[in-house]
Amino acid sequence: MPTETKELETIIPFAEKLQELNEKTLTTPVQPGKWSIREIIGHLYYWDRYLLEAMIPHMHEGGVLPPFPNPSVYNRAAIASLEGRRATRIVEEFLAVRHSLVEHLAGMDPAASFRLSGTEEIYTPERMIKKFAMHDVHHQKQMEIYLREGVKRRSSAD
Repeated sequence: MPTETKELETIIPFAEKLQELNEKTLTTPVQPGKWSIREIIGHLYYWDRYLLEAMIPHMHEGGVLPPFPNPSVYNRAAIASLEGRRATRIVEEFLAVRHSLVEHLAGMDPAASFRLSGTEEIYTPERMIKKFAMHDVHHQKQMEIYLREGVKRRSSAD
């Protein structure tokens, strides 16, 4: 039986709709001092790439995953990597990497267990999916609130 990936697929239709928005909407911070949609999607993209490139190869029975990078350092690198790239291009890249990640995870044995290097913490594909799906939900809510409320506030101030 394949691994269930629906939780990671939930953000895909939302991200596809983002491609219809203008650059200003995508590059305005969702709140003062917070990231823009462009940066949030770039952040998700960067973490998806890490999963795909660094973790997926070790996600098999008895595998040892590399440790998660320091989130503050990794997030700064993620945001820096977006320099000079249009928001819609970043959304396209996110969608491509997310589809690839889902495909790889779906092909895994759901019963496989592996651990995080330097810990005794055991993961399964399902646990990893849930961990990152919760991350998606957090950021998708930020973007939805901004699109529902923040854009209205901004356009009434213009």
